[in-house]
Amino acid sequence: MKRVFALVLTSGALMLLPVALASPAMAATTVPISMTFTESAPAAHSGCDLATSSCGHGQVRPFGQATENIVFGAACGGSCDFRTINLAGGSIFIDEVFSNPTCPGACQPNPAFPFSGTLTDTIVGGTGTFANASGTLSGSVTAAGQAAMIKLSGTITLAN
Repeated sequence: MKRVFALVLTSGALMLLPVALASPAMAATTVPISMTFTESAPAAHSGCDLATSSCGHGQVRPFGQATENIVFGAACGGSCDFRTINLAGGSIFIDEVFSNPTCPGACQPNPAFPFSGTLTDTIVGGTGTFANASGTLSGSVTAAGQAAMIKLSGTITLAN
């Protein structure tokens, strides 16, 4: 009887061993990601305050169509911007730094206000599928008139 009991305990422990060893490896998945958004002044009609933020829509590969909102100076203790990307599976939260601003010709006064710059982003969390997400992105913003194009790429790590 003791021998059967020991055999049952041993086989039970051996069955749990692969699960215990596999869990750390399955803890997170890192995925290449790219995003393209268009922001325009008509976004003001959707509740976006263009004095402090900007809103847009676009594509996040491989996750699908998205809307996004950036609030200027709302992260990093006021020294960077906070971007929220809303997808069908949840939201991604990003701290964003704008640098290397350039503008063609004379920057001021220019009614079209054309400019471009570098974006350096850190994914700081999210909701739904993106809860506890992390990662880094880099890219650019190019604006003219009342429209801007944002392009970002990098990796996102999703907690399972």
